[in-house]
Amino acid sequence: MEETTKSIMDLPAIREFDAFPKTLSKYLFGEPSYSFHVDQSIAHSLGINIDLTVAMPCHYLSVDIKDAVGDRMYMNQEFKKEGTTFDIGDAKRIDHDNSTSQLSTSQILHASRKGHSFGKTRPLVPDGPACRIYGNTQVKKVTGNLHITTLGHGYLSWEHTDHKLMNLTHVITEFSFGQFFPKIVQPLDNSLELTDKPFHIFQYFISVVPTTYVDRLGRRLHTNQYSVTDMSRPVEHGAGIPGLFFKYEPMSLTIHQRTTSLIEFLVRLAGMIGGIVVCTGWTFRIVDRIIQKIVPGIVEEDHSSESSYSPLPIISPHAPSSSNLPNARRTFS
Repeated sequence: MEETTKSIMDLPAIREFDAFPKTLSKYLFGEPSYSFHVDQSIAHSLGINIDLTVAMPCHYLSVDIKDAVGDRMYMNQEFKKEGTTFDIGDAKRIDHDNSTSQLSTSQILHASRKGHSFGKTRPLVPDGPACRIYGNTQVKKVTGNLHITTLGHGYLSWEHTDHKLMNLTHVITEFSFGQFFPKIVQPLDNSLELTDKPFHIFQYFISVVPTTYVDRLGRRLHTNQYSVTDMSRPVEHGAGIPGLFFKYEPMSLTIHQRTTSLIEFLVRLAGMIGGIVVCTGWTFRIVDRIIQKIVPGIVEEDHSSESSYSPLPIISPHAPSSSNLPNARRTFS
């Protein structure tokens, strides 16, 4: 019964019915206002923050970035690679509902003040069976593609990775753009992808939205949100390049947190109270009409019982009887 009630309350129509709590919340805490526009700062750079673990040794992995301008960058020196053991932990498949939209602007601003660095690799195992790749770098704010591939199966390399060592199963602990805010959760954070094939392609198509949060006090936070679509498939040897491919493209978004004025709050409150009174009156009228339609027999039976009941007349002791009236018989003759 509790599960049924919970599922009913999860319906959008039911959640939208709580008018008073929402009005009070908008007055006290405000609500986000979104404005989209084309990003004009194309020439500016964009920060990329990654922290992921791949289930194969670091020596055989290569990190590269290629953008729409044609620039190609080898990122093996930009990102740190440290040997470790592969542990899934509490990671799970990508949750497409997991985004910063679940937090208010004030909560996001608060989370942005908590820590700005990557944690240590635990356990740190030199030449371990898995590789942690983490760090941040600056790229042009244009469409680009970040590749994590194996030596000899991606870009030109003098070394060839043994197929038995290839395993692109990976856990993404952090993947974000702009300034690094580890406490702000992004869609790819704590996600997992598994494979038992040596040749497997994992593709992530990311729409990056440089976002400005403005709270009711006018404080601003410039960061980035993104939406992601993922796809994975095994390939035959020579039919494709196995690896992790993150294709990103920028947009722009500004979020303002606005609160309602006291007068607007009182007007909405009065309107809701008036609506409740009117609805209550109509409810009573409808219920009364239904009762009259459903039980008319009971009402008529009550009236007929009252009309058929005739009590005996009460004769006053002082009233003269007909036997004492001498002219009574002549009256009827």
